[in-house]
Formats: sequence, C-alpha cells, structure tokens
Amino acid sequence: MFMRKYFFIFLLFLISNLANASNYYEDALSKYDLKDFKSSIQLLEKNIVFNPKDSDSWILLGKSYASIENKEVAFKYLEIAFTLKPESPELNLLLGKLSHDLNLNEKYQTYLENLEIICPSGCNELSQLKKIKID
Repeated sequence: MFMRKYFFIFLLFLISNLANASNYYEDALSKYDLKDFKSSIQLLEKNIVFNPKDSDSWILLGKSYASIENKEVAFKYLEIAFTLKPESPELNLLLGKLSHDLNLNEKYQTYLENLEIICPSGCNELSQLKKIKID
C-alpha cells in the first residue's frame, strides 16, 4: 500500500510535467512573436528536454538566438534541427544565411545545393539564398 501511494504520486508528477511541456513551445512561439527572445529561449530549452525530436522547437531556438545576434549558437541549434528535418526549405535557407554570415563558404554551398535538390523547379528559399551570394 505504501509503495502504491508513492507510485501514484510519482505518476501524477510525471503527467503534470508532460502536460506543461506541451505548452512550452506555444508559449515560446508567443514570446518570439512579441520579440521577447530571451524568454522564448528559456521556454524552448525546457521544451527540448521533454521533446528532443521536435524539430520546430530546435528551429525556433536557433531563430531566437539569431535574433539576439548569437549566430554561432543559432547555427548549432539549427544544425541539430537539420538532422531531424533535412528536407525543410526554410531550415536550409536559415542555415545557408548563417553559413554565409559566419564565412562558412563550404557549408553555404552545401545548403544551396540542398535547396536545388529540394526545389528542382525553384522556390522562394532558393532564390533568397542565391541572392545573398550575389549581394
């Protein structure tokens, strides 16, 4: 009986934490939209503990860091997202832009080539990334 009580309490604790985790991303997105990037980052870092395979959280985390001009950390988080969602045009564009900004020319070329494969007829992301190299 004693063990059942503690097991039940533990189970409730676990369920409540998982319920809170589902709100972290939505709250972080709201903070990001309000340009409260530091709060967004805090919420997303909590969310990825519970949802490490949530590519949207990794992408938003990278975008949040990029918004506060921490491009190296942004690049790191976006690369993690890339391992989960390499076919994303948005993600290849974001990584391509950061690669260009960080003078990682080989990486820039890789993301440009990825977009050429993903968008064989062309797409907005491919056009934007090509324009960066020209400018």
